[in-house]
Amino acid sequence: MEASEEAKWTFMVYLAGDNNLETYGTRDLNEMKAVGSTAEVAVVAQFDCMSDRTTRRYHLTTDQTLDADCVAQLPEVNTGDPGALIDFITWTCQTYPAERYGLVLWNHGSGWKDEDIYHVARQHGVADKVTRGQVRGLASGKPRRALFRTTLEQLVVEAVEAERAILFDDSSADFLDNQEMRSVLQEAVHRIKHPFDLLGFDACLMNMLEVHYQIRDMCHLAVGSQEIEPGDGWPYDAVLAPLVEDPDMTSETLGRVIVDAYVDSYRTNHPGMPVTQSAVNLAGVEAVAKAVDSLAQVLEGSLETRKTLGLLFVALRSAQTFTDRDYIDLAHFCHLLAEGDPHGGVGLAAQRVVDLLMGETSPLVAERHHGSAVANAHGLSIYLPTRVLSPLYSQLQFAEKYRWGDFLDAFIHPR
Repeated sequence: MEASEEAKWTFMVYLAGDNNLETYGTRDLNEMKAVGSTAEVAVVAQFDCMSDRTTRRYHLTTDQTLDADCVAQLPEVNTGDPGALIDFITWTCQTYPAERYGLVLWNHGSGWKDEDIYHVARQHGVADKVTRGQVRGLASGKPRRALFRTTLEQLVVEAVEAERAILFDDSSADFLDNQEMRSVLQEAVHRIKHPFDLLGFDACLMNMLEVHYQIRDMCHLAVGSQEIEPGDGWPYDAVLAPLVEDPDMTSETLGRVIVDAYVDSYRTNHPGMPVTQSAVNLAGVEAVAKAVDSLAQVLEGSLETRKTLGLLFVALRSAQTFTDRDYIDLAHFCHLLAEGDPHGGVGLAAQRVVDLLMGETSPLVAERHHGSAVANAHGLSIYLPTRVLSPLYSQLQFAEKYRWGDFLDAFIHPR
């Protein structure tokens, strides 16, 4: 495809595979290749893998081999470096211009949490000893997308707790945190002259109010999972085939396609595996954030009362949580608060959140889940720890502007 030819969609995937997900990256590239690009849909990917020191850019087609689809080779790339992602986005949009752009960030994910998992190695003075071979060896077997934390902990010390962000690069001992992600998207949007039509997280635990608030003005629609994702991630053939068939589809339609394809693939191939996926219109995130702010104000103002504490603990005991127990389903939690206090201040404030998320004007364009372990997932999570409040939470835009973090501080550290 010539740079002067504008497609209907350019679907770009940034595969940060310099870690224990490398084999899954190759599978996903072949799924993309099974559908391939057309004159109206460009399917483009960048893959940094662990097995060699080359990063490859692909324009995926149905012709010949995967190697034949490689259109550029770069030296070793630190996929956790914001500049590397900006460079890929800029190159893709210049080389394969389109009316609409979709960007998928593919790797481990951790929701909003930005604690540096590589700090574990540095803190114990062994960062230079964490080699590709060691990580690859520890990752053998059947790794899942949220389990990378344990590979470093096994290398360094089992007792140290460390959390995760997104786009982890083992060779460079680096990752892209949520603040950097916002800066990257800001710069990319400036360069391509309009927000992304769709931002996908083929990664774990990313469909959170805090994450979406960070990027609310950078893209129209965000698609991701509240729960961890199995290693197979998105079924790219099932995602791309409808887009190629109907390249005029909107971002909302494509978001629904992704949600359906993802959940259907696991219901069919892994029926016992709990999975979640949802698409969120980010234009509606501000209204939800304001409603949560009002709820936080009421909760914080009445925390000293036995009634409010009782409501909180009853709701927390029953509310839908995920593999990271600090992440709770926002709609289900608020529904339980409203149910327990139907006429009180807490219940009424909580019901307003439920109405926004579940009503006709909900920012949730599509939501599906499968498995009894996620039966009460509704598409959007929020951070609600009960023991330790991360000091990094206050750095998020959501926490800076609204009072949920103040409520958490008062709840966890009662005066």
